Amino acid sequence: AMGAEGITVDKLEDVGPALKKAIDMQMNEGKTTIIEIMCTRELGDPFRRDALSKPIRHLDKYKDYV
Repeated sequence: AMGAEGITVDKLEDVGPALKKAIDMQMNEGKTTIIEIMCTRELGDPFRRDALSKPIRHLDKYKDYV
């Protein structure tokens, strides 16, 4: 729909071929391709382990903002 091609990827090993196909279609046929990568619903660890913890205020003027 809307003039773009769509590729759905279910497995990790299919990502590379999907990207190659999308690049080939863009370069050779001028078609835009949308790649939908299906992911798990499990949440991974945040980049920083303290990202979700409350901040520690070191200055008295900010103590009320915790």
